[in-house]
Amino acid sequence: MRADMDKVIVERPRIGSRLPSRKKGYRKYCQKLGIENLPHREPLPGRWRGRQRFLNEHLGPMRRFLRSRVGRPWNRVHQELCEHVSFNNAVQMHVLTHVFDYVHRLVEIRNGNVVRCDNWYRGIVLRPGAMYVCPQSGILKVVKPRRGSPQPKHVGAGRLTQYHLCDGSWWELQLRKRPASAGEKLWDVWLEQRVQLLSIAALQRAYGGKLFAISKRPLSPRETRCLHRCLRNRRKKRAARSR
Repeated sequence: MRADMDKVIVERPRIGSRLPSRKKGYRKYCQKLGIENLPHREPLPGRWRGRQRFLNEHLGPMRRFLRSRVGRPWNRVHQELCEHVSFNNAVQMHVLTHVFDYVHRLVEIRNGNVVRCDNWYRGIVLRPGAMYVCPQSGILKVVKPRRGSPQPKHVGAGRLTQYHLCDGSWWELQLRKRPASAGEKLWDVWLEQRVQLLSIAALQRAYGGKLFAISKRPLSPRETRCLHRCLRNRRKKRAARSR
């Protein structure tokens, strides 16, 4: 860790640093009013609540430092942190408080999930991307996102209507049954070939039956969002049934 990490964190000016102090003026205001005209209830900061100064810390370097140490033993990482921190300096000690905001030490592994064991946050599952100390090996790790089921390439909305995904965009296809006779000259607008030249296996892979596309149109952003919502609901129902 860089030796001046404590200065990097507090290098920003505090939020509200340019606001003038109103405490002295407020006291004079209360003295002019008199005891009988003072408000019955009031917050401790007085009328100027919301105009105080707050810390505005630059925590990006600290976060990047901890990310770069993922996969190493936590004891060595903590030792490296304490090399440049003086426990007699309040500003430098403040660095360690932010470290423990990003790294969760008291955790358990339950059914593949990383669960917190703190007094106030006991039982809360850590989100993907959160850093924690492995209770078994003591190594600094990151919660990995779960691998969900792959997104389907086509969705059926009826017997002769389907939605297909191509190059990140969804298209609505209107289908028709393939005629038994090959005398009629037909064109598949999705596969862009003559229907007579397409095998039954190719139609099965593309549409799930002896069908071919007679029209296509791209979905609007609103229709795409509705389709994604329907797909999410289907996945949730399947997950609930599997349980």
